[in-house]
Amino acid sequence: MQDLPGILAVHKIKKWENPFKNLGNGMTIALNAVLHVIISHGLAIGAITLIVISEYFGLIKSSKEWEKFAKNFLKFTIIMITGVGAVTGVGIWLITSSLSPNGIGSMLRIFFWPWFIEWIIFTSEVIVLLIYYFTWDKWTGERKKRHIYLGVSYIVLSLTSAFLITGILGFMLTSDGWPWDKSFLSAFFNPSFSHKENDFRMAALRFFGKVFIISFSAMGVFLWWYFSVIPSAFKTHAITTILTSRFSQQPEIFYAINGMIIAVLLLFALVTLRGSFFLSKILIIPVLLLCMGLVMEFERIRETIRGPYLMPGYMYANQILLKESPFLDKEGTLKNSYWYNMTTRSPDIINQGAYLFARNCIYVPYY
Repeated sequence: MQDLPGILAVHKIKKWENPFKNLGNGMTIALNAVLHVIISHGLAIGAITLIVISEYFGLIKSSKEWEKFAKNFLKFTIIMITGVGAVTGVGIWLITSSLSPNGIGSMLRIFFWPWFIEWIIFTSEVIVLLIYYFTWDKWTGERKKRHIYLGVSYIVLSLTSAFLITGILGFMLTSDGWPWDKSFLSAFFNPSFSHKENDFRMAALRFFGKVFIISFSAMGVFLWWYFSVIPSAFKTHAITTILTSRFSQQPEIFYAINGMIIAVLLLFALVTLRGSFFLSKILIIPVLLLCMGLVMEFERIRETIRGPYLMPGYMYANQILLKESPFLDKEGTLKNSYWYNMTTRSPDIINQGAYLFARNCIYVPYY
């Protein structure tokens, strides 16, 4: 009986008729909501992000064009956000409260605090955006960086707002276990927002984690074996190849960087073995890039440490055979070069020197 007044109140609200009833309640809500989403995502997040980046380009490039473009773009965007965006946002609450009072009432009970926080964030967004616009011409010179930071703070607020709303809207599509456990966490972190870790995915992740560990260990063994058979004279160039001559006297940089890479890869392996989808998703892109970096590092070392040979014991890097070298040293390279005598034959000493340098020091395929 205690719920009777509430039921009667809802009953009275339901007597209100949708003026667009031919469209249906869902379509009426959607027409307003879609416009709001286009503005909130496309302009409030996307366009403002581009404006802040454009302002930053104007600062670092001292470009009036970028500065003018950003300011003009902001004027249109702020009108759309604070005008149409804000009105359609309020419109969502008005329309849903009228057409679906039970639904919006239940959602408010479940997600009171996320929505409460989101309202505070939205108010902060509007305040920051207005300050950002009206201080554009005032915060110049040394204060320009602060103005850009203000724009960045707006982007952070808008993304936080989108994060909160995503959890709420995702619940409406995939409430999953919430009807049984009534847990806020299961409601907010629903499958539409965060994929659940079913048994198959858990088993697959752990299996590939084991494959990663085995492959990583095998790589270490074969890498040790590979470098154990390389002549010592070649191995002395390995660090210089990666660090260049500038940092070649600081080999600790080479070992520290590779040590950190190995640590990240091992961490990823442990995370997958534990079946943590969340951490695996965070680490997968950095791990992929680091693995590519290790392959690039290995290939650069392998290609470079062979110098001055292309094939040790047979051919130099300039494609002169070892057995040809004594003959060319004695008889001369120019007069015994087929391509030079067939195409160039320049009497100019500078051209002759350029050819000799190219022939002996670098590989130029058209000679």
